[in-house]
Amino acid sequence: MPFLRKADLLNTILNEITLAAPLDWRKVVYYTERLRNEHGELRNAVISECWFGDKMFKVNSSRGPVLKSSIELFDAVDELYECDENTKDQWFGLGISLTSDGKYLTKFYYEGTPLLNKNTIDYTQRVDALAEMN
Repeated sequence: MPFLRKADLLNTILNEITLAAPLDWRKVVYYTERLRNEHGELRNAVISECWFGDKMFKVNSSRGPVLKSSIELFDAVDELYECDENTKDQWFGLGISLTSDGKYLTKFYYEGTPLLNKNTIDYTQRVDALAEMN
């Protein structure tokens, strides 16, 4: 995939995360996986965490998703996955750590789909590592 197209899609993803975040957010960790099933359909899974306020309180996600649903966000992630599909850059997981002051870090995962496979220990390790960044 051309570098500029990938950068444009990542910018769209970052913008959509900020729009979907709760008011007064300070940090968001977004982790998603994509993988085609045996029928060629794209499977996906997403988990996110958010901190808000001056004292960086973590949002309680037991009542539902931390981020509001965004079709544009899902579409941009799908397009990013599909552009890299069947290339040497094929990824299966994308992690983003984003702070409200505009700092962000992206990490692509090229092996395993612990979230899709419900491997709680492995995907929790990925999300926790992203939360420690920035």
